[in-house]
Amino acid sequence: MAELFNKNVIRLWRVRIFRVGFYLFKKWYFILLAIVAGGGYGYYKMSKVVPTYSATFTFVLSTDQTGRSGALAGLAAQLGVDGLTTGPDNIFSGDNIIELFKSRKLIGAGLQSEIDRQTHQTLLNYIAQKQFNARYKKLGPFGTNPDTYTQAQTGLYRSVISSVASSFLVFKKDKKLIFYNITATSADAKTAYFVAKEMLDQTSQYFIDTKTRVSATSVRLLKQEADSLATVLSKNYSATASMNDRTYNLNPSVTVQRSGLQFNIAKANALAGAYTEVMRNLEVAKMNLQKETPLYRIIDEPELPLYAAGVNKLRYTVFTAGIAFILVIILLIVLRFHKSILSLLK
Repeated sequence: MAELFNKNVIRLWRVRIFRVGFYLFKKWYFILLAIVAGGGYGYYKMSKVVPTYSATFTFVLSTDQTGRSGALAGLAAQLGVDGLTTGPDNIFSGDNIIELFKSRKLIGAGLQSEIDRQTHQTLLNYIAQKQFNARYKKLGPFGTNPDTYTQAQTGLYRSVISSVASSFLVFKKDKKLIFYNITATSADAKTAYFVAKEMLDQTSQYFIDTKTRVSATSVRLLKQEADSLATVLSKNYSATASMNDRTYNLNPSVTVQRSGLQFNIAKANALAGAYTEVMRNLEVAKMNLQKETPLYRIIDEPELPLYAAGVNKLRYTVFTAGIAFILVIILLIVLRFHKSILSLLK
């Protein structure tokens, strides 16, 4: 009895499915119209999409000096110097480097960079002309000193900075690695390329200058002191030689005139000792500078012309046509079900 009931249920469902299928087959023109309309809408939407260009630079910017510290410490030991070490410095490391790229000051500095040496066109003028052409015609061109801009120019300048700030992204694919990526996206290929390039150049240079400012100042001052001592020492040697020539045939029993010569010799020895010490300190300062200089290298960079990000019109057309097909099937089934209920109620 139960088996017969199950067979009847299965037969009933088969009949219903067949009837629904036959009903949908009779409405083939509605279904076809929906598919064409859905596909046409998808194609139209994709044809209106503006192609975008992306420029990605892969680079290394690291403050990990462990390997170089050991080699430089050994060299310093050979010079008789101890203490060529630095404490931990995490000011510009990890995510702090990424945050540095978002600085409006550095974005502004990057916008002042020349992208065309022949016309001396800056990135600021190029982007303003491309993206804010109506305002640029009234306010441009911009100079390289933002302090001289008018209030209206400053407003446009800030708009360009905001546009650039939202157009690029800096990230690490793996936090365990020291490789960073900077990707700039724009509707204009040159804008994408130069935004990524100039932001990388400006930020890395600022990063290196900040990290090495103290050591670079020490090297510069010690070099000036060494040059000054070398000049004084050279003059002293010349004066000593000249005085030695004048007293060469002097009676050995007369020593009072040789006192100046002896004083110059003593002075030269003192200056030579001071010069030697300064030169040793200069070499140590140079090693400190080298140790504190971050490792920076561009690993991979894009080449112009950039290729537009692919907009697959066919895929999107098929997708929207499929959505339209499903929706019209559901709609027809609901209408048939509704009509069946109304007929039963009558």
